[in-house]
Amino acid sequence: MTIRRTEGPKPTIRSTAASEAQSKTAAKPATIAPNVIKDGFGPAAKTSDLARAEKTLKPLPPPVGRLSLESREAQTAIQTSLAHLAPSTQTSIRNPGIIGGVQFPAYTPKSVERDSLGMTHVRLDRQHEGVKVFGEQVVTHLDADGKVKSTTGDQSEIPAGLGAQKPKVSHSQALDIAMKAFDGKPDRQPNSERVIYKDISGEYHSAYRVEVTNVDGTDNPRKMNYLVDANTGKLFEQFNTIDGFARQHGAAHGHSHAHGADHADHAHGADHAHGAAATASEIKASATPKAEIADLATVTSKINVTQDGTVDQLKLDLDIDHTFKGDLSVTLTSPSGKSETVHNRKGGSADHIKGSFDLSAFAGESAKGEWTLSVKDNARRDTGTLNSWGLTITPKAVEPNEPGPSEKIADDTSMYSGKVALETKKQADGTYTLEDGTRGKGVATYDAMNRERASGQTQIKDNNDVWGEATDPERNKAAVDAHYGGQMMYDYMKDILGRDSIDGAGEKLVSYVHVSNNYVNAYWDGEKMSYGDGDGRNSGPLTALDIAGHEIAHGLTERTAGLIYRGESGGLNEAMSDIMGAGLEWYASQKNPDVKFNWTVGETAWTPKDGDPTDGLRYMDDPTKDNYSVDNYKNYPKQTEVHGSSGIANNAFYLLANGGTNRTSGIEVKDAIGMEKGLKIYYRALAHYMTPSTTFAQARTATINAATDLYGADSVEVAKVKESWTAVGVN
Repeated sequence: MTIRRTEGPKPTIRSTAASEAQSKTAAKPATIAPNVIKDGFGPAAKTSDLARAEKTLKPLPPPVGRLSLESREAQTAIQTSLAHLAPSTQTSIRNPGIIGGVQFPAYTPKSVERDSLGMTHVRLDRQHEGVKVFGEQVVTHLDADGKVKSTTGDQSEIPAGLGAQKPKVSHSQALDIAMKAFDGKPDRQPNSERVIYKDISGEYHSAYRVEVTNVDGTDNPRKMNYLVDANTGKLFEQFNTIDGFARQHGAAHGHSHAHGADHADHAHGADHAHGAAATASEIKASATPKAEIADLATVTSKINVTQDGTVDQLKLDLDIDHTFKGDLSVTLTSPSGKSETVHNRKGGSADHIKGSFDLSAFAGESAKGEWTLSVKDNARRDTGTLNSWGLTITPKAVEPNEPGPSEKIADDTSMYSGKVALETKKQADGTYTLEDGTRGKGVATYDAMNRERASGQTQIKDNNDVWGEATDPERNKAAVDAHYGGQMMYDYMKDILGRDSIDGAGEKLVSYVHVSNNYVNAYWDGEKMSYGDGDGRNSGPLTALDIAGHEIAHGLTERTAGLIYRGESGGLNEAMSDIMGAGLEWYASQKNPDVKFNWTVGETAWTPKDGDPTDGLRYMDDPTKDNYSVDNYKNYPKQTEVHGSSGIANNAFYLLANGGTNRTSGIEVKDAIGMEKGLKIYYRALAHYMTPSTTFAQARTATINAATDLYGADSVEVAKVKESWTAVGVN
């Protein structure tokens, strides 16, 4: 049995004086004049004309997403970050390496990403004397001018000698210790790496991280990590980094009452919205919140439009009683986040705002989704009430059965999401396969052929590209949902999160269906999705949208913060998957009326309660309903298992996006900010502000930082982030 040794990156050797002198005296390449191409239809431009033309050219915007570490932009950001983190060493050390037994720099770059705000985030793994520090990273945040704005992560002092000293325990001995604890036969080659490890008390040790894997032929797939003391052989800790969906323990402990998707209204008091098409070409929706407008306060009311359509004309009807009309600012915000001001402290001393207002500025926006009316009082000593408001939307005419220029007809039938439109590939023999080349580097779904290990590329085929027909092979049914889940997850990340797949660079999303037999599980293994068919009793095929989103989101976490799957960081890891899975279900419900969004995890595929379609594994609105999870940090010592502790962050997100009351603390969060803003904040925190060992308290700080970047330090969004974490006991 061989052992793969990874002692960290090889130190860079400082160049000698002779080599430096040689490089300085090397001949410089000759300057090559640029080619000038004439089109033959006029004289060449004069120098003065060219100069004037160059001044009018606008430079291309910098790329958004993950940058190649070798690119000039990434290297500049890395060097700026290192100079900021270790300024005393940068002036005296031109070429980093090991000098006097100490590694310079103490960080190695892992990733560099630029976001849509123009900020650049450099994620660096900590090193100590040439050895990787387990689970510790530093992230530097550069502003649009390339200057370090802030840093996050762990920079605690590590005792000298831990990396330089020779361990008393060898790699093979550490592997033997791990194999004994594993107590089984691995199906992958085990490996070990030397690390610096910080124990639960905060003390650093010389250690090994050993990984042993077995995912084939088991209902409990394992990729076990063992931290072994490099001098004594003591086993510090062990944990499994594969999240099998069936191992989410809430389902084994019973559930109370199931719930539907109507919770979005609860955060807004008496704000009961309803929507129905008045005619074939008109959409109407209204709300009657009867909400008091207090001095210097803001009242928000929301309407959820369930019909599809693109706005051509929009009329807003208002009924507001107020003693001084000129004090009010009234704003309408569309589901995409676009806002238009109806009144801005205008109207003199006339009482009330009643009537209809043309807001055709929303033309081109999607009608479907959550519309928000905000009424702000700007002066003291007056009162008022938002009685009611309504929308009348005239959508653009669409020819029946005619898709848009980039849309497919939804003629494919899924198991859980109704009619969907799949992007596929036509083969030379005229058949079609579930291979989509229109999204990033691709979305593909293959048949595992009931093997224990999903591998190969066994294509799933259809003769006419209409999937899920009654005459289609039975094996194709689960594949339709898996492929739809992969496509929707890619679109959701791009449209809502602004990310090009899980790695930020278009990574191909690969799914396998029909893994093993009667397999009640689904999991992400670091490279791909594996879906079991279920046992027909506890579950059907585990290809439901929120399950797909949950598991693929483990890949997103792995490619970003890398939250370690144990302790508080493990609870956050699970919560981020639940949150992103719920986000995918919400996103798809905006496009597909057959997708029903709610706050229950896995309810469509997981039916342990006599086939009840609303029963699931966990409840984000009230995590304690599964009789296993906790919803408040005060109870964390009672439940440290990662699925059970995920309820803390799950409920914090629910309160932020939807509003409501935490059952344990009794603290209510009013006037929530909605799903889209909540998802953008949590994603940004995960991608740019969290590190592998982030705790719940540090996650609070990360989401505050993310909301501050997006909406400003004094924004309502930042205030609600703070309120939601306080409600779940994280301060």
